[in-house]
Amino acid sequence: MNQDKARQFWTTVADHGPDLCAVLDASATAADFEPSITRIGRIVDTLRSAVADIDPLLRVGVDQVPANDGAVLRIAISCNHNPEGIEAVQALVAAAPAMPPRMRVCAFSQPIPREVAGRLGPLDFLGHAVCVQDVRFLASPNPAGAGTFDIACYVPEAAVTDMDPDDVPGALFANLALSMGIGELRLMTRVNTLGVVLGDDPPATAVNAWDLVDLMDAALAH
Repeated sequence: MNQDKARQFWTTVADHGPDLCAVLDASATAADFEPSITRIGRIVDTLRSAVADIDPLLRVGVDQVPANDGAVLRIAISCNHNPEGIEAVQALVAAAPAMPPRMRVCAFSQPIPREVAGRLGPLDFLGHAVCVQDVRFLASPNPAGAGTFDIACYVPEAAVTDMDPDDVPGALFANLALSMGIGELRLMTRVNTLGVVLGDDPPATAVNAWDLVDLMDAALAH
């Protein structure tokens, strides 16, 4: 990784830190809320261009996460679920300087907290209304790779789109639901195969994606 480009990227993040953190205190009813969101959108576009210049596999996301005293702004460096980008993500995050108290840096897109997911209604997914909670999974340890799993995903019929890859109906939403539950790194390193089964009546033993986290982490510990 080009260290000069990495340093310049983090300098750009720090320079825009005050504007980015301003959204933490912004009120949706304030007169300047929409202009602030537009300004932050431009900043995020700048960061995305800068990180892609370091490595085309890299991505950057900005969101708010709960903290003890309210919320912090999270800068997530990811690789769009491409395992070839794992080392680049780790190297760029390792090069990050200390962040201000209201900013946090993390490697890879993180799972959505279970309590947040529980409050989600149907998602508008490529014109289809689908609940993440309606997607269920069964995981079987894969003997060929320690700590890896073969996953069967049970997806409702409503999740099928014209953009599903490799002629596997429901595959796009299956990957989305799994990533939301276990996060990007586990999806890349702990899932050996992901099979999709369409239907609105999954097996009683199937679980949601968030339940797979403890299973996968326990297997890795052994």
